[in-house]
Amino acid sequence: MKTLVRLAPATIPAGKTEITVPVDVCGVRTELLAAAKSREQDVTLELDVEAERPPQVFYEVYLSAPKGKRHHVGNVALFGVGIRSEARGELHPAHVQLFISEALALALSPGPTDTLNITFVAKGAEGAPAAKPAAALTIRKGEIVVGPRQRE
Repeated sequence: MKTLVRLAPATIPAGKTEITVPVDVCGVRTELLAAAKSREQDVTLELDVEAERPPQVFYEVYLSAPKGKRHHVGNVALFGVGIRSEARGELHPAHVQLFISEALALALSPGPTDTLNITFVAKGAEGAPAAKPAAALTIRKGEIVVGPRQRE
C-alpha cells in the first residue's frame, strides 16, 4: 500500500448538511490516473472519523473535479465505534475504506486538473433528504492510497 495524498484534518460542523474538501493532486495526478485505470491496483479513500455523540445522519461521499460531475463513492456512518460518548475506555476512530478507482478515473480523465473535491452530504434514515447532523463529524486522518487489487 502506498499513500499518495494526505488530506488535512477537517470537521463537518453540527447542523451543516454539506461540505467539500479540496484535495491537491498536482504532484501525483499521473500516478493516480494510471492506478485508477489499472486492473492490478485499487485506489482507496481511507478515512478515520469520530464524533462527540451520534450525529444521527450518515454521509454520502462524492468525488469530482472542481467543475465536474460528482461521483458517489460510498457512505460514512457511525454506530458505536468512533463516537466519544459511547467509547468504553480509549476512543478509537472509525476507519472507513472507500474504493474510488472508477470515480477517480472519471474525475481526472476529461481534462487537466490539479485539484479533486471530496464532498460529504448528510442524509437521514433510508436516504431521506439532507438532514441536519446533531453532532460534528471530525475527519482525523484522510488518505488516498494505492494498493493491490482487492476486488473483481
